[in-house]
This record gives sequence, structure tokens and C-alpha cells, in this order.
Amino acid sequence: MKKRSNVCTILIVFMLFVQQIISGCAATVTKDVQQEELTREDSHKEELVKEALHKEDAGLASQKLYKDKCFPCHELQDIDAYGYTPEQWVKIIDGMHNPADYSAFITPEEDEKIKDYLKNISNKK
Repeated sequence: MKKRSNVCTILIVFMLFVQQIISGCAATVTKDVQQEELTREDSHKEELVKEALHKEDAGLASQKLYKDKCFPCHELQDIDAYGYTPEQWVKIIDGMHNPADYSAFITPEEDEKIKDYLKNISNKK
């Protein structure tokens, strides 16, 4: 009888030991998964911040281009003071000059950037 009780005790202790090992492994895996998810979230947030900064830099560059290229010929008011829609800005700029006449002063790429800048600003209203 004593032998059986010792065997039962040993089995119970062994089962408790195995349970502890399994639960410890599960906790480790859970922590690893949580850490991985946090890392992914941080990477995604970092990408969003970089994208926002890039857009802001592009907006500042376009604003500078607008001032540098348009100011020599025009007194620039606040863009909101004009009240033009994005489509009106494109027509105004296209009607303002012939690309052949101003190609020495402004490139077609700069022309498009200025149009995009004015369209974006007028869309924010």
C-alpha cells in the first residue's frame, strides 16, 4: 500500500511539474507574440510619421516654389483671399502664360507642383 501511495505521490508531483513547464512555455510564447505585435505597431506608427513629415516637407517646398516663381511678376496675397476652386487655379495658371514663353523661367515640373500646391490649399477650405 505504501508503495502505491508513493507512486501516486510521485505521479502527482510529476504532473504538477509538467503543468508548470507547459504554462511557463505558454507565457513565454504569449510574451513573444505580444512583443512582436508591439514592434509591428511601432513600425507602422513610424512609417505614418515619416509619411506625414515627407508630405509636410513637400508642401513647404511647393510653397517656396510658389513664392519664388510667382512673386517676381505678381504681388502675392494670402491664397485664401482669392477664393478660387482647385479647377479655377489650374485654368488661371494655364491661361497666364504660354509654356514656350516661360520655359526659361519655370519648368513644366515646377508648373505642375505650383498647380498642385494651389489646388491642395484651396481644397482645405
